[in-house]
Amino acid sequence: MFCFPLDTSGYDFYNKIMITITKEFDFTDTYGINKLGDPEKLLFFDIETTGLSSKKDMVYLIGCVYFRSGSWHMKQWFADSVEAEKEILLHFFLFASKFTILIHFNGTTFDIPFLKERAVRFNTPLGHFSQESLDIYKCIRPYKKLLGLADCKQKTLEAFLGIGREDKYNGGQLIAFYWEYLRTGKEQLYQLLLLHNEEDIEGLPALLPLLSYQDFFHSSFSVKSEQFHEYLTFQNVKEEELLVTCVNEDTAIPVPCSFSSCSCTVFCQNNTLTFRLPVYKGTLKYFFKNYADYYYLPEEDRALHKSVAVYVDKSHRKKATAKTCYQKRDGIFIPFPEKAAEELPLFYEEYKKPPSYVEYHKKIWKSPEILQKFLLALLSN
Repeated sequence: MFCFPLDTSGYDFYNKIMITITKEFDFTDTYGINKLGDPEKLLFFDIETTGLSSKKDMVYLIGCVYFRSGSWHMKQWFADSVEAEKEILLHFFLFASKFTILIHFNGTTFDIPFLKERAVRFNTPLGHFSQESLDIYKCIRPYKKLLGLADCKQKTLEAFLGIGREDKYNGGQLIAFYWEYLRTGKEQLYQLLLLHNEEDIEGLPALLPLLSYQDFFHSSFSVKSEQFHEYLTFQNVKEEELLVTCVNEDTAIPVPCSFSSCSCTVFCQNNTLTFRLPVYKGTLKYFFKNYADYYYLPEEDRALHKSVAVYVDKSHRKKATAKTCYQKRDGIFIPFPEKAAEELPLFYEEYKKPPSYVEYHKKIWKSPEILQKFLLALLSN
């Protein structure tokens, strides 16, 4: 990494091949940007390139937004010629060195490596461009299924939050526009190129409410209520479910969502989460792990530890296998992910046949850690 102070001597900042645009814009913070750090230390940025290869293609536009003196500002550096790439890189690195946290959308995979490779190409110092960064895309990608998204493109996420756009093009389509602009100098093409980047960078802080989903599911819930509910299936069969409503005192989500996992359906709205669990009433099996230490008693249909089973007549016992090393339990059970159960005994209808169950009792959600692990396990399936 090139992390030495910027030496700008020898660079001509006053030629006419780079265009700089700076202006204020309105933004209402609905997330609580202070959670990320001092707002004046945060720099949101995005780049536009002529292709995906950092060795062959160039950066023709860099845009950023930042907070200063109580208002939001946007700055763009545009290469009005191929030769201007070196200059916009230097100006951006010099400007970015004033901030401590970089915020971007998929910049970990594309923008940052691309910029560093182009800096090597021109022997351009990066200044402090290796500072801490936050990739909004990486934060949201795990929740794609939860949010019912077709993909995690920036425009898709903006539409999910109800953010409108004037720009109708993607970065790939604009490559041809850039080359055409350099050839013709048409103002309309120039404005289209700036608009796309402008809406990308102004959209970055507007996407921050999506981080609420990460905050929501990784913080503590308290159980507000739980009750059994009977309903009729489409086959007119009476079934029973457990409805559990939880409240998150610290975080709310911007848009309601729901998902199903491990026989459980979850509904989320504002700071409330409700999950519906099918209830199993009857007999399930608890399987012992160390089956070599057990005998199976066919007549009783259960396993017994050798220390006790040794007194049973040999004709009434046989060596247990993984599938026969169990004891039965009658009770009320609810499905429960294996990785969230910790020390709770898990029960099955048959050996390792999903779903896994735990025996229900009202104190089961007493531990906030158990509840959180249960919810996170549902999300990961």
